Amino acid sequence: MRTATPDDAEAIEGVRIATWKFAYRGVIDDDHLDGLAVTEPNVALRRQALASGRTRAIVAESGGEVVGFSMYGDSRDEFSDAEVYAIYVLPGHLSTGQGRALMTATVADIPPHQTVGLWVLTGNPRARRFYERFGFTASGRAKVEDGLEEIHYVLAARGH
Repeated sequence: MRTATPDDAEAIEGVRIATWKFAYRGVIDDDHLDGLAVTEPNVALRRQALASGRTRAIVAESGGEVVGFSMYGDSRDEFSDAEVYAIYVLPGHLSTGQGRALMTATVADIPPHQTVGLWVLTGNPRARRFYERFGFTASGRAKVEDGLEEIHYVLAARGH
């Protein structure tokens, strides 16, 4: 585990695309997933977000390759103080502890007095179980974006 730098933007985007194609098969339209690719505009957006400091990220490496990442920062809504925007681990590295290590490092980097929120697709039971095992609880909030229902999870403040 290490803090991501702007130079990690392409590897992070590669993990995101590969993971979406695996995790969201049958949840998001297959044609949409099959059309996903790492593009320079998306890499540039990630690079800019990391360089600006408005988004923080941690990468998991195995054999010198980025195999997972988390991105987080200030909450984008009023339901929590901080937010985990994304956490993905390549399919070949699932159930190896990489995801738990990423989430542990992410939460450790967020001040303990802050609540941590995240949004997850309702139709992604594997991710929901992961968050629940980590200690996140469903807040009762839901939203629909791009025709997909997401539910909100929150991790309570961890003391002072």
